[in-house]
Amino acid sequence: MAATARTRYDIVAMSLHWLIAALLIFMLFFGEGLMKEKGGGVLGPSLHISIGSTILVLTVFRLVWRLANPPPAYPARLAPWEQMASKATQLLFYLLLIGIPLTGWLATPKFLSHEGAMTGITVFGALPLPAAPSLGLPMKSFHELMSNLTIALLALHVLAALKHHFINRDDVLRRMLPVKDPDRTRS
Repeated sequence: MAATARTRYDIVAMSLHWLIAALLIFMLFFGEGLMKEKGGGVLGPSLHISIGSTILVLTVFRLVWRLANPPPAYPARLAPWEQMASKATQLLFYLLLIGIPLTGWLATPKFLSHEGAMTGITVFGALPLPAAPSLGLPMKSFHELMSNLTIALLALHVLAALKHHFINRDDVLRRMLPVKDPDRTRS
């Protein structure tokens, strides 16, 4: 009996995708504001760093999961350029979702030198923020540039998924949806 080829991502990949997406969108909208907490408190910056750390850990786990559990093949109707664009987008997402938290961490020495009251920043309210080396590079600028690139990439990703779903009417979006038959849930 021949095995049926998978057409959808597994539940672990889907869960990681949507959890990372939710955390990323929160950070893109509110991350900068968390770092500018009024009154010198460390709750906002600690939350910013904790969520960023979570994104980093989940992204590394997702990358390891993906290497051990390859994704389903692209739909046959997907043009070669679309497959290449998809692969490039995924690679860029992995680079950015690892690079943004790392550049944020590497920006902390300069941040703490200007915001001395922030030395009480913790990760998950329990762990002190590990000291980052001071590289003498504009890490905050790199962090912000990567965040802006992520906004653009996220917009492209969402638009491509919607194009496939509503214009091409193919199963590209459904591959990442956690419901068995997405059409049955529509009213």
